[in-house]
Amino acid sequence: MTLTHAAATALATLASPAARTLKRAAAPAQVDAVGGGATLAAVTVAAFFLSVLLAVYVTYRFARGYLRTRRRPLLFLTLGLLLLAPLPMFLRLAFGNVAWVTATERTVVVTASKLCGLLLVLGVVHR
Repeated sequence: MTLTHAAATALATLASPAARTLKRAAAPAQVDAVGGGATLAAVTVAAFFLSVLLAVYVTYRFARGYLRTRRRPLLFLTLGLLLLAPLPMFLRLAFGNVAWVTATERTVVVTASKLCGLLLVLGVVHR
């Protein structure tokens, strides 16, 4: 009888961490912050989304200016700004949530976008 009781106690001990893990996984509102407090994480995420919104807004204003004037340098400046600011942010966000893209591949794609954007802007400036 004591062997069965000991086995049941051992099984209950082993099951309790799993039950705690399942309870934690069931609470989607719980977020663990690594490398700082939750306040710092919230401020960082808010600043990222604000910078994305500002980059999209500035690119939109350049696009409206091109549509109003139909000048090619403004088109290249708009494309350069798109490749330089908002697109790398979206790529970083999208590829950061895809399991089959490594960190190196993500860095190469984002850097290539920024390089192409800078080359377009420099081409317009030095024309």
